[in-house]
Amino acid sequence: MLTIFFRSVIIYLLLLLIMRLMGKRQLSELQPFEFAITLILAELACIPMSEIQIPLMYGIIPIFVMFILHLFITKLASKNLKFNRFLNGKPVVVMTPDGIDKRVLDKLDMNVNDLLHALRAAGYFYPEEISYAILETNGNLSVLPKASASPLTPAVQNLEVEEAEMPYSVICEGVIEYTNLELSGVEEDSINTLLSENDLKLKDVLLLTVNKKKDVYLQPMKGSAIITAIGDNQ
Repeated sequence: MLTIFFRSVIIYLLLLLIMRLMGKRQLSELQPFEFAITLILAELACIPMSEIQIPLMYGIIPIFVMFILHLFITKLASKNLKFNRFLNGKPVVVMTPDGIDKRVLDKLDMNVNDLLHALRAAGYFYPEEISYAILETNGNLSVLPKASASPLTPAVQNLEVEEAEMPYSVICEGVIEYTNLELSGVEEDSINTLLSENDLKLKDVLLLTVNKKKDVYLQPMKGSAIITAIGDNQ
């Protein structure tokens, strides 16, 4: 039993390392070949975990082989456009200003309900709002709305706005992230003063973010979020 425990820990840590080295894509963003390798890795990991008569290296070596194969395929696909298209396919236009292209849907083995579901997931409930809809190689749907349905932006309205500042997560679940605190340019004393003014202790903070303009988003463990700025009440 102890042997299975240690084998499981070793395989888990190895898989964790391999998946980190392979990148941070979500499962829904994987290309077909990446999804296939992920499934194989899962199967390879299960066998040596439970079958103690199988040497552990029989699981570790194939996992490393899959990792090397992934790196090779990724590099080759990035250098060779034809191989990339063969491996992943290419984006397909499923809607144009003329409407839904039924022939393309049939080739993709999609029906209209599948398309409507993808449109709703993208935030569009009315087909007449769509100028172009493109099915990407990872299965996601990219939508270009018609001008009448496009969201209003400062650029469209010719408005001048200040560039947004990056917020840094300074406190997360009661723990100070000192690296982010330094990047924000805010002193720890200022954070402590802000917490005192709101009758909060460090352990009472679910999330506190601050940017270089000292704008603060403070979410206590209990209660409503507080939007303020360092120095407003100091």
